[in-house]
Amino acid sequence: MAQQKRNPPGISEAKPLARLLEGDTSITVKVSDGKTAGVWTLPKDLLTRASSFFDAALNRPWPESKSKQVELKDDDPAAFRFFVQWLYSWALSKDGNHLGPVSQIDPMIGARAWILGDKLGCPRFQDFALVGMYHYLAARLGTGGLGIIIRAAYANTPPGSRLRRFAAGALLDCVTNRKLVFSKSSGWTDVIDEVEDLSNDMVKLQMLKTKPYVLTENWPDFLLASSYDISKHKKAI
Repeated sequence: MAQQKRNPPGISEAKPLARLLEGDTSITVKVSDGKTAGVWTLPKDLLTRASSFFDAALNRPWPESKSKQVELKDDDPAAFRFFVQWLYSWALSKDGNHLGPVSQIDPMIGARAWILGDKLGCPRFQDFALVGMYHYLAARLGTGGLGIIIRAAYANTPPGSRLRRFAAGALLDCVTNRKLVFSKSSGWTDVIDEVEDLSNDMVKLQMLKTKPYVLTENWPDFLLASSYDISKHKKAI
C-alpha cells in the first residue's frame, strides 16, 4: 500500500486559504543574488502557512519576527517572483492540494524555483516548478533546456534529490525512447563528462522495475512531495 503523503509543518488545511490574505500583519521580503534585487510586501499568515522557513523565522523569537523583515541573500529574485505568483494562486484555490494553473516553465527559472522551494520548505511550490518543467520538456521532445536543469540540479542539490532524479529520468527517457545519441556535436558528451554522478543515477533508474521515463507514460510519483494527481496536468506527447 502506498504511503500517504502528509503536508509539511506550517501547512494545515484548517481554514479557507483565502482568509490568509486578510491578515493585518505584512512582512517585507528582500531578495538578492548579488546582481539583481527585489522587495516584496506579503501577508505574514500566507507566508507562514505555505513555508516552514517563514513559519520558523516569523513565529519564533528570532530578529525577523520583531522587525517584520526577512532578507534572502544569494537567491534569485526572478525565482522568488515566481514563488509569489504561485503563492497567491494557491491561496485563492478551493483545495489546498491544488498547485495552481500549471503551464510550461522555462528550465532556468524552473530549476532555480525548485531550489528556492527547497530552502523555503515549500514542497508544493517545488512540485509546481517540477510539473512546469515537465510541460516545457514534453513540448520540446525532451532535450530543449534539459541540460540547464541537469547542471542546476547537480550543482545545487544533494545526491538523491527529487530534482536530480527528475533530470536523470528525463535524460534516460530521451536516450531510451527518443533515440538521443551522445556525441560531441550534440553537446551531450560534455554534459555527461562535466556532471559527476549523472551516469550513475541513470543506471540506478534503469534498474528499477518500473522504468521512470519522466516524459512518457510512467511519470514517477516519487518525484512529487505533496498529495497531487499528476494525471490532471499530464499532456500527451
